[in-house]
Amino acid sequence: MGWLRKLLGKELVSDKTNCVRVAVDDINSRMSQIKKAGSVDGVHYTDSVEKIKELKRLGRHDEAIELLLQTVNSTEKESKAGGKGWGVAPWYYEQLAIIYRKEKRYAEEVSILERYEAQPKAPGVGPVKLAERLIRARLLVSKSS
Repeated sequence: MGWLRKLLGKELVSDKTNCVRVAVDDINSRMSQIKKAGSVDGVHYTDSVEKIKELKRLGRHDEAIELLLQTVNSTEKESKAGGKGWGVAPWYYEQLAIIYRKEKRYAEEVSILERYEAQPKAPGVGPVKLAERLIRARLLVSKSS
């Protein structure tokens, strides 16, 4: 139970049943706070994926960009609420970069990728992939100037 005390940052009651109940309640409360931080008007940013895909398919890029910017803000808020080790979700930054490149808005592509670069990262291939994309996007900006 020592690891649980460390995780929750407080002394737990000695009764094991109560201890587990308190721990579960604390974890659920903490996860609820984190999820709320990643939500806009009660909707978590992960619930917008299909809408974003649909807007992109329909070529409604301005609407997709607006929604993606909201989700980027939400994933950043959630990351901050989650604390150390809680990174942002790279998919939303990547989708913005893809739309910006498609529309030849290279400076905005660089801007969103640099914004991602400055955030704590979630594990996976996203950080490497987006770092490589940032290098290519900077070259496009310099060529188009």
